[in-house]
Amino acid sequence: MAMIRQEFYVEHYWKVVVFWNIDYSLFNAIREDLRSLGMSRAETGKLREELESGKAKAVTCSSIEEHISIVLFNIHDSKRDYMNSIAHEAEHVKQAMLEAYDVEDREEAPAYTLGYLIGKMYYVFKELICSL
Repeated sequence: MAMIRQEFYVEHYWKVVVFWNIDYSLFNAIREDLRSLGMSRAETGKLREELESGKAKAVTCSSIEEHISIVLFNIHDSKRDYMNSIAHEAEHVKQAMLEAYDVEDREEAPAYTLGYLIGKMYYVFKELICSL
């Protein structure tokens, strides 16, 4: 299964980059994006180690200042497992956005934001589930 890089914007407020099915031989490309968040080489190395060892199935890194989140998904074993990770990581993106714009996590706007993020990720995920 090939690694896929997805990029989308939440209106003009936030950029989201998603790496699906991480290929560790291509991790330097991921590292470049992570460095744009201000992560050091040591931090990106530790993150790679956690993902590659299987300690983490997925990770979200966000920059409140730059208004960007990078989501990394390892290959998952099942559709259910992937859906759990998608919802979990989309929540982290939403949390970063709310923090950046000083919005409380209540009522409709945050819920719609989460739905929007999951919907955007679904465009790529629906192609991946055919191979699970």
